[in-house]
Amino acid sequence: MGKQNISGVVKVEIIAFLLTGLLLHKVDFSMETNSNFYFEKHDIYYDYLAAEQLLKGENPYNRILESNMIENDKYATQLPSYFYFLSLIAKFSQNIFSRFLEKFRLVLFWFQLAGGVFIYLLFRRINNRLVGYCAAVFYMFNVWSLNSFMYLKQDMIAIALLVLSFYFFRNKTHRWISYVLFGLSLGIKHIGIFAFPMYLTPIFFKNDSFKRFVLNMLLLIFTILIPTTPLLIDNSLSIVNSMLFSLTRSPRSSEIIYGYNELLVKYDPAFNTGTLFQQLLPRLPLFIASLLCLILLILRKIPLSVYFFISILVFVIFNPVIYPQYITWVTPVAMISLVDYMDKVQLRKAT
Repeated sequence: MGKQNISGVVKVEIIAFLLTGLLLHKVDFSMETNSNFYFEKHDIYYDYLAAEQLLKGENPYNRILESNMIENDKYATQLPSYFYFLSLIAKFSQNIFSRFLEKFRLVLFWFQLAGGVFIYLLFRRINNRLVGYCAAVFYMFNVWSLNSFMYLKQDMIAIALLVLSFYFFRNKTHRWISYVLFGLSLGIKHIGIFAFPMYLTPIFFKNDSFKRFVLNMLLLIFTILIPTTPLLIDNSLSIVNSMLFSLTRSPRSSEIIYGYNELLVKYDPAFNTGTLFQQLLPRLPLFIASLLCLILLILRKIPLSVYFFISILVFVIFNPVIYPQYITWVTPVAMISLVDYMDKVQLRKAT
């Protein structure tokens, strides 16, 4: 009877997510737009051009060397793994932008659905299926996820990999998979770097031997470095500058151009005439808030999962560069924090 009950539950889960996936497909693809919507307007077009450069054996990061590290001219600012991933899709699309969009849109849909399933699995493991399903639906169907899909942002790929990484993290035998998945997530988009302190805890809390921890960290590093190495050899400065550009770029390209930007930067708002130091000043509240969040973690005033949530929230609400896709991260990270809290509550009740 036990096996039959488990089998019945699994069938219900499969049917629920099949129906949810069909609804999600209907919602996502009702927002489908043609290639003219993206052509020379949105990031995916310029990401596609960077991927094409890789296919031709060129270094897409070299273009930033001609910049002043302030004004945004759609430079390649993600790690190479992302552009290699796009180049693979472009190759299967015969390097035709409209076909590339069709395939990439389908890839995003599957990762959006997978992210919801992985969130559900986190709750399923602590026997909270209903809460897990609601959490998955909240993530997949909230307006920020749908906005991210419409503009073909890569965030939901990175989020799905990160959530799956958390799923494997608590399993000591398979924890190495977690480090590989974290590296892949960072390779697609490196906002997940705020979760890095969590991947140090096995050695701090003595959950892993030193040897196992070092091997896991090497897996993480190699996952990022292997696709990056050829471009580092070609021109290391271009890679470094591209990664730093997110810290130095002018916030004036955002929709909101007041607040800290006006308070801390003293130059003509009609022109980008400020120095690099002045351009960094609007990020001072972000640095301070992030530091305070880290101090709370070090002092053990907040648990690790709460730190991860607050650090992402701080990045979103204090960043002078306003982008809707940043908010896409808040819901899944909040759910990760919630499942950790519920797990601890259950453990307390059991004792």
